[in-house]
Amino acid sequence: MTALGECETFRLVSERSAVLVGAESTAGPITFGTMTLDGRAEFTISGVDLESAVPTAAFMRIPVLALESGNGLYDNELRRRLDQRRFPYITVEMRAARSEGGGRFVAEGDLTIHGTTRRLTGILDLAMPDENTMIATGREDVDMRDFEIEMPSILAFKIYPAVTVQFRLTATRVRSDSSRRRNRGDPSRILRRLGDLRPGRPDHGRGP
Repeated sequence: MTALGECETFRLVSERSAVLVGAESTAGPITFGTMTLDGRAEFTISGVDLESAVPTAAFMRIPVLALESGNGLYDNELRRRLDQRRFPYITVEMRAARSEGGGRFVAEGDLTIHGTTRRLTGILDLAMPDENTMIATGREDVDMRDFEIEMPSILAFKIYPAVTVQFRLTATRVRSDSSRRRNRGDPSRILRRLGDLRPGRPDHGRGP
């Protein structure tokens, strides 16, 4: 178990994470989503004790090109509006967080879209199914006009600027160098094994 007050890093596992952006349009609800993400978070935490956890830093990056709705026409128009070539990533960076108890935190952070950054505050729920895995869930309402973006409009089709962002993120603990060294095995056994492999030693009689 991690010592009390030790800062631990958790790295996002893309294939076990997802971000969904829900919007209303003249044709009804539409959802853009992606599982292509990368990021990390740092906590002062003891084992799985979220009651004593203190988030100290977090960062996430989402490629605009990875946001898809299943409709190529909508996707291409969204990328054009977000100017994907000039601004290929959406980023989120935590600035502060305070615990509400029970794994719930009020988090404040910077959201950058289309080269424009806005400070947002929202609820973040954390869970740890085991000592090495952290799951973060939450949702946030965002007005895309705050980021100087004109929403896609194709003939009579239009997407409205108020969107809801939902996420479920899975991250795994990054072990320190000392932890990795401890997990490499018994040093005396390793030295014996290396001795067995010296040139000229017969194969028989080598230990496991």
